[in-house]
Amino acid sequence: MLIPKIALPLLALAIGGLGTALAGQQSTPAPPPPGPGLELINERCGYCHSTAQVTDVRKTPAAWAATVQSMIDRGAELEPEEQKIMVDYLAAHRAAPVDAAAAAR
Repeated sequence: MLIPKIALPLLALAIGGLGTALAGQQSTPAPPPPGPGLELINERCGYCHSTAQVTDVRKTPAAWAATVQSMIDRGAELEPEEQKIMVDYLAAHRAAPVDAAAAAR
C-alpha cells in the first residue's frame, strides 16, 4: 500500500515535533534536593541574583569551589564552614557529567 503524498509531510512534522518535545524535557533541570547547602544558596546567592543561576548549572567540584570563592571575593557573606557546606552540596548535586573520553585517558 502506498502512503498518500500528503501523509509524508504530516508524518515528518509529527516526528519532528516529537523530537523537539523530548529535547525540551531533557533540558529542564531537576529541582535541587533540600538540605543545608540549598538553604544557604537560597539565603545568600539569591540576594544578588536568581538562585536558578546557581542550581541550573553543572560544574566540576573544583569549578564550584572556584565559583563560590569568586562570589565571596565579590562580597557574598559566607563563613568558612558555610562555604564548605555550599561547595560540598553543589559538588554532590550539581556536578558536571563525567566526560567518558577524558576519564579514559
